[in-house]
Amino acid sequence: MARIPYPDPASLDPEIADRLERMGSLNVNRMMAHAPTLMVAYSKLGAALLRKGALEPPLRELVILRIGVLCESDYEWYQHVSVGRAVGLSDDKINTMKSGDFSLLTEREKIAVAYAEDIKKLGRVSDAVFDRAKGEFTPGELVELNLVSGFYIMTAGHLLTLEIEKEDTPPLGETMKAHNVA
Repeated sequence: MARIPYPDPASLDPEIADRLERMGSLNVNRMMAHAPTLMVAYSKLGAALLRKGALEPPLRELVILRIGVLCESDYEWYQHVSVGRAVGLSDDKINTMKSGDFSLLTEREKIAVAYAEDIKKLGRVSDAVFDRAKGEFTPGELVELNLVSGFYIMTAGHLLTLEIEKEDTPPLGETMKAHNVA
């Protein structure tokens, strides 16, 4: 059970309640409805990272899954396994994010995962990993790797600190697939 109660939808500003419903009423967003301005900004950035980024979706999902593992966020893992599958990741590649055996990954995927690991473990990317990444990614993609990694580290902290539990509804990836946005 979450450490603080989710807000009652009837008590929310109608615009926030509508936005929450359009976003699928995920618990991560429901909890943020306590801070409506931040919920709107958070959801816009999250949607941009998921739907409008330059990184190929399977690579982005590998990064998010690895961050979920490193942050020990079961919620993030649960949601993004389904998103990863929806964008074409195999279960074998998904499971490598937990095992740490990245032999199935392409060189580009290995570099992206190492980049995210450095951000989580060091708070920055080491020179060695950054030099490898500069040879593989455009400047825009490097910025996006930073933002995806940081956004999901922040999200994991939000989930873990407030003990936000998984929903009883299908995960995000199944919803994305059903609406043809995966």
